[in-house]
Formats: sequence, C-alpha cells, structure tokens
Amino acid sequence: MVMLACSIICRNSGGGEETSDWAALEMLLLSVVLLMCLAATDAILFPSICPPNLPNRVPCCPSYNGSACGYDLGRGRCLEVPKPKYPSMDERDAFPSAYYTHMCVCNGNYGSYDCGGCTFNRNGPNCDLQNIVRREARQLTPTELTAYLAKLHYCKTKIDPDYLIMQAGNRLQASSYQFFLDSYYNGWCYEHYYATKPFLNNSREIYITNCAHGSTAFLTWHRLFLLGLENSMQRCLRDPSFALVYCDWQRDPGCAFCNNQYFGANDATGFISPLSIFSGWRSVCGNFDHARTYCLMGNCMCERQPFRRRYGYVDVPKPNKADVDYCLSLGSLDRAPYTAAVNGSFRSCIEGWINRYGQQTSTIHNLWHVYLGGTMSQVPIACNDPMFVCHHLLIDK
Repeated sequence: MVMLACSIICRNSGGGEETSDWAALEMLLLSVVLLMCLAATDAILFPSICPPNLPNRVPCCPSYNGSACGYDLGRGRCLEVPKPKYPSMDERDAFPSAYYTHMCVCNGNYGSYDCGGCTFNRNGPNCDLQNIVRREARQLTPTELTAYLAKLHYCKTKIDPDYLIMQAGNRLQASSYQFFLDSYYNGWCYEHYYATKPFLNNSREIYITNCAHGSTAFLTWHRLFLLGLENSMQRCLRDPSFALVYCDWQRDPGCAFCNNQYFGANDATGFISPLSIFSGWRSVCGNFDHARTYCLMGNCMCERQPFRRRYGYVDVPKPNKADVDYCLSLGSLDRAPYTAAVNGSFRSCIEGWINRYGQQTSTIHNLWHVYLGGTMSQVPIACNDPMFVCHHLLIDK
C-alpha cells in the first residue's frame, strides 16, 4: 500500500480573528486528510490481522511469503507511521498514527495491508495487468445485468474477513472504541461515513468542510473511493476482472434506473419494492447524526434500518446534459478559495454548488442526490443506496 501521512492543520487557539485566506487554506487542507488516509490503507481502514488496541498503538506489518510486507520479494517495507506535527483531538489527524506504530509501504503496483496483493486497477502475478472496463448499465445484456446486481447483493451480505469497521460511543474516549467485521460492501460504505464526521479540535466541532466534499479533494477522493469498492468486489468475488457499472442519466426525463429491472422501485414512503433484490438492504451507520460518536448500530443486519429512496416524490428538477456541458466548458479545474461554491471552477460546478447561470444552488452531483431523496440525500450514509455507486461512476467518468 502507499502510505501517506495525513495531517490536520489546526488553528492557533490563542485567540484573534482568522483571515479569510487562512480559513480558505484550512478548508482545503482539511479536505484532503482522508483522501490521503484512504490511499494509505487501500481504502479500508483497519486490517483484521492487526486489530487496534486503543489507547495503545500497535505495529501492523504482516508477513507475506516469509517476510514482513513481502520485503524479501521486493514488494514492500515496514515503516514507522509519522505522528501528527500538531496533535489535535481528532484521531484521524495523521491517520493512522492514533492506531498503528508501523505499517507496510508497498513498492510499485503492489498493494494490500501486507503488500501481498495489487494496487487498484492492477492484477496479475506482477501487478502489471490493467483490464478493467466500465460500461453503462443499459449496455449490459439482461443476463449480464442480472449477474451484476446479484454480485452487488452477494458482496453486501458476504462478510469481509480481512478488514474491520469501528464503533465508538464517545470519540474522545478510547475505551469506547470497538472493532468488528462487516460485509465487503459495508466496509467500503463505512469510509464515506467516516470521512464526513466533523473534525474535533480544541473541544469544538468543525463543520465548515469534511474530507470528501466541498473542496478540491471532491473528485479525486471519490475516484479513489470507487476504486476501493471495485477492489473490494474483486476480492469478494475472487474475480480480478470485475468492473463496476455507471448510470448515464444526462438525457433521461427521469430516473431510468429506479425500477425493479435495475436498482429497485420505491413507494411514497421511500421503501424499496419487495420485488427488488435490494429491498432487504440495511444501512451501515444509519443513525449518523451524532457528531461525537461513531457508527452506533446493531451488529446484526436485521437490527439495522433499511435504506430508503423517494424518487418521484421530491419536488426538485433533474440535472441534465446542458448542465454537465456547461461544467465541461470551464477552463479551470478549481479556483481559490477552493471552497464549495466558486465561480468558474469545474470542480465546484460538477460537484453541484453553482449552476450554469452563476447561481449558488444545488445542481449536477448534489442535485441528483436531492432528486432521488431518502438515504441518497443524507450525505454520510448515501452510499447505502446502490444508486450512489452508479451515479458517482458517471461523475467520475
């Protein structure tokens, strides 16, 4: 794995007014924290072979073919995890330094917690093959579509033995942290939840940004996040050629995928039709709106709340191709102050903060989330709806 030290740049708590330039810079720096953290851990945080033992830190350099991190085979090295330069109350500061003293740093295209696998979008004995091709959902034959949906469902229910997710009754009390196995899909979805938690610093919660949204990191963070799901699915299915499928909604009058042929029809209350394979899907971290806890929920799937979708019952317009074309016409990837709504910024436009008329309103990515309603409109847990995946794959395209 590629390990990068993640550092939250904290404000000086000695008082005084912040300048607008510093506030903007802080937002940009904060937003890339979990982008780097995900790169550090193959997009899943806690290898089960190295369960964290808070408040103590533990080494995590598992052996691969007889040597730590496959060192004797030239696959990787065991290196110390740098501690944060400016420690804060947030355990994600310089992640994963709060949990681990050492971790594997993989060479070249090698990857995984022990460097025994390949990095994203690579496979083969030497991790030098690249053969993943993503298709639009309507390009699949009926047989291919049925198989794809079944594979998603299988990996939603199949427990991933290699990685853990975390719960905590109090983020400030190490004794309340618990780690447990969950499914391949849920372990991936947990990362989105983890990235959206407010930062804790000097006994206060910082909501001005999160690791995945509202700044320059949005596109790259989600690209890495989606590659993480593809990798998890490949491990789950033992199929290195598995590719995710995107949904191109640009020219559709409505949601062509919100039916039982694809990702499930919904009723007025948001429940998914029992005729859909997705009607039994339960949300990981469904009770998300508690800033100082992590993922309080039942460990049994049956105790968790189902995801909901309210397509057809939310009174907002649908984004369209003209909106996307306007974003593509912009010449700048991003502009200062690199915050949510920035005129002339492709990232701000495609993320959906400013429309093609220069108005600050939901559009493109953000508007599609609102348009579908239900769980999709609840940012921390939106990935519990399988429509999240095919929507974000279009944005990534």
